[in-house]
Amino acid sequence: MKSSAFKILAATGTAALLLSGCSLVERGGDTSGDANGDGGGNAVYDEMSSWDACEVLSNLQPITEYMGIEGYGSSTSTGGEPSSAEIGNTWDPESIGCNDLISISAADEYASTMGGGEIKVKIVPTESEEQATTAYEDRVATAESEAAKGTDAQAEEFGDPWDQGALISWTGSAESPNVEVIARDGQWVFHIQLNYGADFGLRNEGTPAYQFTSDELNQWFVDTYLPEVNQTVNDRIAEVQ
Repeated sequence: MKSSAFKILAATGTAALLLSGCSLVERGGDTSGDANGDGGGNAVYDEMSSWDACEVLSNLQPITEYMGIEGYGSSTSTGGEPSSAEIGNTWDPESIGCNDLISISAADEYASTMGGGEIKVKIVPTESEEQATTAYEDRVATAESEAAKGTDAQAEEFGDPWDQGALISWTGSAESPNVEVIARDGQWVFHIQLNYGADFGLRNEGTPAYQFTSDELNQWFVDTYLPEVNQTVNDRIAEVQ
């Protein structure tokens, strides 16, 4: 597996960039038209649009194991599985998704006071690289806008095996970590949106109550999880090309 190359932007510089309205990507041209298309006989788009995202992404099992997610569908309960969303869904109609509220395991002394969150993992098929680039740029711009509303905004760009990639993180309300990971390969985009409760163990005692820190999780997304997803999706695409 090839390692990902990073361009790391300092937190203060990134916050200034976000607040100034600048973007990690140059956004040119007219994007008023349909960024994703509606299939129209494009074999790759038609195939990807028919997928069950949770099936393709193994019900988010790698993320479940890395984060210690013990429940889906509730921020406090154990068990369950993430829910699939089809093309045309209410919340992000251009994507197929695997999403839900989550409950993350935490050290015993904090188990009742932290661990709730929400994850949305999406595959965005388009009919061309141009449309995918527009979709990628729009999603990065939206994530930057959200990050500017919080604190401690940071951003990283990454590449191989992706054509474009960005990770944007910030601290939201109630000190909740937020992260969006957005990447494009050819004519499709991959997008993770995640927020979860603050780690009181790390804040109060300097020892994480989760089995990960935010920095470790973000690095794992880019170095390990996204390359695996890239391979999985492109293997499926190759079957219809």
